[in-house]
Amino acid sequence: MPIIKYPKDLAVVVHSEIEKKHPSSLPIEVLMSLFETMYFASIKTEESEPIIFNIVYLDSPEKGSSQLYESPHDHWSIVQFSDPIIFNLQNIIKLAKASDPRSSSLAVYNDKENKLYIFGLIDQGNRYYDYVNYETELRPERPGIFQASLEMPGNIIAYINHKKIAELRVNLIVQRAINVFSEGPIRDTLNAGLNSYLSSIKRKLSPTVAETIIDSEDELTKYWFSAICRLILRIKSYRHGGALLFSNARKDSGLTIKYPISYSRLRLSLIKRAVNRANLLHKSKLIDNLINDEEDIPLELYLEERGFDDNLVQLKSEIDGSLWFISLLSRVDGLILLNRRLDVRGFGVEIKSSEVPDNIFRCSNRIPTKTSLQPADYNHFGTRHRSMMRYCWNYEDTVGFVVSQDGEVRAITKQNDQLLIWDNIQLQAQTFIPKRIFRTKKI
Repeated sequence: MPIIKYPKDLAVVVHSEIEKKHPSSLPIEVLMSLFETMYFASIKTEESEPIIFNIVYLDSPEKGSSQLYESPHDHWSIVQFSDPIIFNLQNIIKLAKASDPRSSSLAVYNDKENKLYIFGLIDQGNRYYDYVNYETELRPERPGIFQASLEMPGNIIAYINHKKIAELRVNLIVQRAINVFSEGPIRDTLNAGLNSYLSSIKRKLSPTVAETIIDSEDELTKYWFSAICRLILRIKSYRHGGALLFSNARKDSGLTIKYPISYSRLRLSLIKRAVNRANLLHKSKLIDNLINDEEDIPLELYLEERGFDDNLVQLKSEIDGSLWFISLLSRVDGLILLNRRLDVRGFGVEIKSSEVPDNIFRCSNRIPTKTSLQPADYNHFGTRHRSMMRYCWNYEDTVGFVVSQDGEVRAITKQNDQLLIWDNIQLQAQTFIPKRIFRTKKI
């Protein structure tokens, strides 16, 4: 039976990580008080709505108010109160309504007596929110020594910059998200769709341009998997629950599809974006070479580069729209069925497979090992999970993602007569920063 964890245990984990970067900067007693107050706030409501907010801890208001020289126009800033407000349950519940985790945070610090205060609000949080949800390719600077987010009752997540340090889920502490898309059975099963995507890109490029994407194949791979992550994150944001099934099996194999459709726009727009970006990089490199050689740039070449740049903006919008379209299908009862190339084959799908899996294991590592596998009981899971487990057990080379109403996401597949389940999979971006196109000299 798991050992019950409390906010003070989360404080110990976070304090240990902070000490590595900022020794003696924050007493552990302050952290314990902070997380306990946040935890109690999470079980309260204001006007019948749950309390959700972000906090940013700064070691002093003076340091927090400074900005980088020549910082971006949308850089964060602190809007200070005329007088600091005591960080207690009553004040948090009132101020949380003026904040939103997608846009702003409460700026918190402690005085010499280790009493916590809220001295203002930090704006432009949408830049970070967009980055971790793959809505932008630019990674913003984050304020403070650490950040914490209250997302639902009993759920506190602590970060240092863009890295998640630990998460308290009611009475459990989770410290490491599993990146099932980097390697392991989930990645192996989805690789067929990825390889098709990469091959389609190369076929649409001239030999000269195709050579330039060899070095960027890793970036293309991450972008393809980020589309799956973005889709799951959007389904999660609806708080409705849902499921995605990636299968190349026949539509009538163990499934009843209430609403059969054929929707390939996401796949096609991902390919078009990659082709357009490769051509843009190629044209930009030609122009940079001419600039370095101090030669004139042909007007036709310049217009071609601008055209590819404009297309990239439109293609990003097309991908966004496709992801919204697919994610909304999850609000209809039943799962969304896709093939491994990311084509939607139907929604409102019911699983008919009845054979219950024999060997079910929770996996704590992206690659299963004897030490990372823990037996799991089929009957301990809900209806949505059990039906997905039955299908993946009966049909090879399938992957299921199940999103619970409380926001938990699990990945399921079969390998070597074992049904494998991953909890706490990594969906949000942490270190993924695609290369950007910058010109050091003006035309």
